[in-house]
Amino acid sequence: MSLTRRGPVWRSIARQALVRAVLLTAAVLLLTTGTASAQPAGLLAKVVVIGVPGLTWNDVQASPELTALVNQSHVGSISVKTAGPHTCPVDGWLTISAGTRAWGSVPDQPCAAPAVSNGKVADWQAYVDRQAEHHTGAPIGRLGQTGYPICGFGPGAAIALARTDGTVRNWQPEFDPSQLAKPDCGDAIVDAGALPPREGRAEARQKVANLVAQARAAGGWVLLVGVSQELANAHQQPLVAMQLPPDNGPRWLTSDSTRRPGLIQLTDVTATILKGRDAAEVDPAGSAKAGPLDGNEIHATGDLHTDAAAVIEDRLDTNERFEQPRPMLFAVALTIVAAEVLALVWFLFRRSPASRRTFVFTLLVQGGFFVAVFLSTLTVWWRWPSPGFSLYCVVLGLSALSAALAQVVLKRYAFLGLALAAYVILLVDGVLGTPLQVGSMFADGPVIGGRFYGFGNSTFATLAVGALVTAGWTAQKLISKSRVQAAVAVLVIGGAAIVVDGRPGWGTDFGGIIALTPAVLLMAWLTWRGSISLRALIGVGVAGLLAVSAVAFLDYLRPPDQRSHFGAFVARLLDGDVSDVLIRKLQMAVQFFTGPSGWAMLVAVIACMLATVLPQRVPSESYRAFYNSFPMVRPTLLALSTCGLVGMLLNDAGVALPAIMAGFAVPLLVAHLMASHQPATVSPESHLVQES
Repeated sequence: MSLTRRGPVWRSIARQALVRAVLLTAAVLLLTTGTASAQPAGLLAKVVVIGVPGLTWNDVQASPELTALVNQSHVGSISVKTAGPHTCPVDGWLTISAGTRAWGSVPDQPCAAPAVSNGKVADWQAYVDRQAEHHTGAPIGRLGQTGYPICGFGPGAAIALARTDGTVRNWQPEFDPSQLAKPDCGDAIVDAGALPPREGRAEARQKVANLVAQARAAGGWVLLVGVSQELANAHQQPLVAMQLPPDNGPRWLTSDSTRRPGLIQLTDVTATILKGRDAAEVDPAGSAKAGPLDGNEIHATGDLHTDAAAVIEDRLDTNERFEQPRPMLFAVALTIVAAEVLALVWFLFRRSPASRRTFVFTLLVQGGFFVAVFLSTLTVWWRWPSPGFSLYCVVLGLSALSAALAQVVLKRYAFLGLALAAYVILLVDGVLGTPLQVGSMFADGPVIGGRFYGFGNSTFATLAVGALVTAGWTAQKLISKSRVQAAVAVLVIGGAAIVVDGRPGWGTDFGGIIALTPAVLLMAWLTWRGSISLRALIGVGVAGLLAVSAVAFLDYLRPPDQRSHFGAFVARLLDGDVSDVLIRKLQMAVQFFTGPSGWAMLVAVIACMLATVLPQRVPSESYRAFYNSFPMVRPTLLALSTCGLVGMLLNDAGVALPAIMAGFAVPLLVAHLMASHQPATVSPESHLVQES
């Protein structure tokens, strides 16, 4: 064969080889890429969710089989908080069914899973009625109502896959791995059964490990998650989450709903199963579209981990980080209040300089507490011996240190140092993505099921006081030169707090900017004009409303999986699905009045607000003199009251929000008044001379 004849032949062979190589490469990519977000591509994907009520990281540590899975998995913790006060297995499975937090169990009654009879979940209508009764808005039956091939095994899976009328299809009471290979079992949900509290728990862990091995043999990937607490009165903690196999090396599980490496929430499971599908659509036999999902697709992030013992230790430390802050918050608060009471009694009996200084210092310690709450996370206290006691000591120590430094440096203006410190720390924390919030006493973490990222109500209250006091002092220094400059300073300082508090990805606090924006605008107006008319007051309110609405609408324009609370609220509003949300928030606000403490807070808050409006009625000569001494005292106090009042009326924290603000601001004010050895002068100019 001549060379001239062989050329075309070789070119043909080369072309065929190239085509085959391209096809082979494409096939390999399809088989191996899966998702950086934790889901393999297209029809090659098989999601097998194995739910284990009560599976903790202590169980993983105690089981060699489960420990061996750690380095073969993306790992994390999962928050199983649902709509009710407890998360029994039925609550967890109903939440997976709805894709939003659902309410299944009855308080003060043992956890009990319903039976499946004649292809229907028993008492299903009772669960439907419970969602309406508690205004959860959870469309239970959503997952089962989709027309996608999902098969289920076990009682919990029947609840998760039940249709809106409670009927179940493609379900078996026991796990059968041979069914996973069938076409009508594209994805699967397996109820591995609740882990018994004590006896038989080791055998139950072994069963879980065996289920994982059997499911892995079917291909695709397995998502092993705790779905609930095993008992109604169990102490909640983040449970176990693993994804096998890891698609890009073992890393930390996360989702856009938590934005925290190593943490997902239960509603993310539903969003992950329905990834790439319109979860709101139902088949022709179904009902109307449901609302948006509360969760987001699970994916992996961060560095590789290859040391199972270190990973388990990290998870156990993280549980301490989530569980200890709230109990220690009350312990620290009681300690500080007890110290204040003792110091006050000593002062009232002795009236000596030493007793006065002691009482002032205890008040400043309370102000320093609002700084120490956040700085405490820098000490990594959860890795110390006795984490709870360590946190208690760290926060008390930092509170006293902050008070002492402010007192030494600024003398009787120590209040300003503490307010400024809180303001600056929270601005920096917000811009950095709120790293100081996780593990702080003011974070409503996954155990409580509150905010996973951004600023919570307590943090906002601290920021608001810090911002308004700092703005008031700065304006006081400028007002004698120019009221315009002073007003601009208020807008800049307050505006920075509004931006950081409200910007999605930073503070992401919708309710906060609703309360802080009108307060800053009112303060700026009073600084500029000295008084305010009814028309101007209405204008300030409208301007604040427009600013908040603009932020929310801009967030709504982003893709659904990138929206924060702002955009999600607008979406619900446009879909007509906002009534349940508002009712739930109202219920949260009024729950403080179920006992005497809530009414006491309300009385105290109203008294503080009246003191800013009617200073002449306050039975304190030093306060009345102080109120009339400086031009910026009145605007600052009125702005604080406005922020607290709006927050109380429009925020789910209710009276707690202004109460926290008062807990920060009032001790600082009283400390300043008592630290002044002589009454404040009536002339602002003379005081400015004294300050300089």
